Amino acid sequence: MATAPTTAAHPAAPTATHAPAARATPAPRDAAADQARLLILLATDWLNNDRTHAREIAALVAAQVAAVGPPVNVDVPFVSQAGAMLSCTMGNWLGEPTSYAYAWHQDGVSNSATGATYTVTPGDSGHSLACVVSATNALGTTVAPMSNAVAVE
Repeated sequence: MATAPTTAAHPAAPTATHAPAARATPAPRDAAADQARLLILLATDWLNNDRTHAREIAALVAAQVAAVGPPVNVDVPFVSQAGAMLSCTMGNWLGEPTSYAYAWHQDGVSNSATGATYTVTPGDSGHSLACVVSATNALGTTVAPMSNAVAVE
């Protein structure tokens, strides 16, 4: 078969190029369906007094844990004062923290004090105190922004 001549007014059609094949992305997991499946498998193995589904149960539990991720702070901690005692809230967190750590700061610099409460000392007079809270779960630790500062008189 003969090809049509190319002219300046009608250049030959460009040859088709093939785009790279699109990779299939896995469908997002349905957490509710995974949780329901997990409960069914756990109940089935318990009722049958066996571990037939142990491998699938382990995979579903791992997927649930991985979906949680490290804690995420959604409400900054708050410091309140009652006499010489300062109290720091943990704030509010997502990601199911299992523990919290508190660090107290004087004028924005750590003073090495820890714990949810702090007793004001004479050296704190004329300074501001605030706390920083860290939350930890199985997937990591996240530090919240510094709380409000309380001026000590």
